[in-house]
Amino acid sequence: MANLKILLISPGGAFLSRNDEFRTYMEGSREMKTILHYWNGLGAALPTVAGLTPDRHIVSICDENYETIDFSAPVDLVGLTGMTQQAPRAYEIADEFRRRGVYVAMGGIHATVLPVEALEHVDTVLTGEAENTWPQFLADFEGGKPLHRYDQKNYPDINLSTIPLPRYDLVAANNYPVVWVQATRGCPLDCDFCAATRIYGAAYRHKDADQVAREIVEVKKIWKHAQVGFADDNMFVNKKWVHNLLDQFEDIPFTWYAQSDISLAEHPDLLTRLHRNGLRILFVGFESVNHENLATINQNQWKARRLERYPESIAAIQGAGIGVYGSFIVGMEEDTTTVFDEIADFSNANSIMGTQVTILTPFPGSVLRNRLEEARRIVSSDWRLYTAWNCVITHPHLSAQEMEEGLLRIYRSVYSEEQLRSRAAYFKNAFRQLVGG
Repeated sequence: MANLKILLISPGGAFLSRNDEFRTYMEGSREMKTILHYWNGLGAALPTVAGLTPDRHIVSICDENYETIDFSAPVDLVGLTGMTQQAPRAYEIADEFRRRGVYVAMGGIHATVLPVEALEHVDTVLTGEAENTWPQFLADFEGGKPLHRYDQKNYPDINLSTIPLPRYDLVAANNYPVVWVQATRGCPLDCDFCAATRIYGAAYRHKDADQVAREIVEVKKIWKHAQVGFADDNMFVNKKWVHNLLDQFEDIPFTWYAQSDISLAEHPDLLTRLHRNGLRILFVGFESVNHENLATINQNQWKARRLERYPESIAAIQGAGIGVYGSFIVGMEEDTTTVFDEIADFSNANSIMGTQVTILTPFPGSVLRNRLEEARRIVSSDWRLYTAWNCVITHPHLSAQEMEEGLLRIYRSVYSEEQLRSRAAYFKNAFRQLVGG
């Protein structure tokens, strides 16, 4: 079968809390809208899959957060992806297309960790990275013999430098505030609450520096005013490669966000180069300010050993002109009712540019989920609630209501008018010193 008509779909997501008071606060808060702004935008997965598709096929991408799905579209094949909180909607979409006789395949993190569940709604599941499995699936589909499951584990390792340019042009009509690019895969920290290692592994890999630069040029050609966000879990692990990447960025005028660990503060020369080449916000997973909590996240206690240096590390990064967006989790094992004030006080005392706090969520595929399942502490597997804004576990010291209400209390503190003025003064002074004023 030649010239397939393929529709790739990113299902609509629900990023808010079920708590009415929290939801009302978010809708009325400029700073909370900034958090949603940061996480908004289509991930790199579907443009990458489209880039892996032979040119003879006709491919389109539908991002349901920006457009309505046409279920009557004359397509031969539908491809779905999605995070856990998108899974229920993905299954609804799959069921409807299959009812109309359209073949449906699904990949992404949720389908990877729960392939049996996904196969209740789709014809084929692709688990793990797609660079090998998607082309093979298409060849089998054309031959009339597609398998029900394709697993990257059964194929050679993927060389990221061979990945073709993602098809960003297929979503050019969407006015994204942030366009997500992926330059690296894998994170050696392997935190127990994170399921990303199930897809990308703990080994750190990267694209070629000039390859990433070409993607940036393509993105900025399509979206002149959008920010570029790097979707990598821990972007700056390989410092030599990062310097090579910044060599490429010298001639590309753009600003960008990235995620990395706090050890970046130990490299002042690199911080200077990163700011000079457009890095403006660094998202850092602090997770907790409690040593006992941090000691359980990584087997080697990597984060726990850096807790005492958190303040000086934040000061070093922000002093280089890069705002720190700190991520924290409430509901970790050692948390009590004091955790909410502890996080708020830490964020305020260190003038962190932005603070994101979520509730400990046992995502499928994580070590955390296995542990809490054994302890019978998971109270809901309604994936619609797995936004990390809702409590779906029992806790030895905190009730669900305390966690959801405490979450709101933190946000009201760190984004109060008083703290906003304080941070504005802090950054005004920091940038004055940066430029030698």
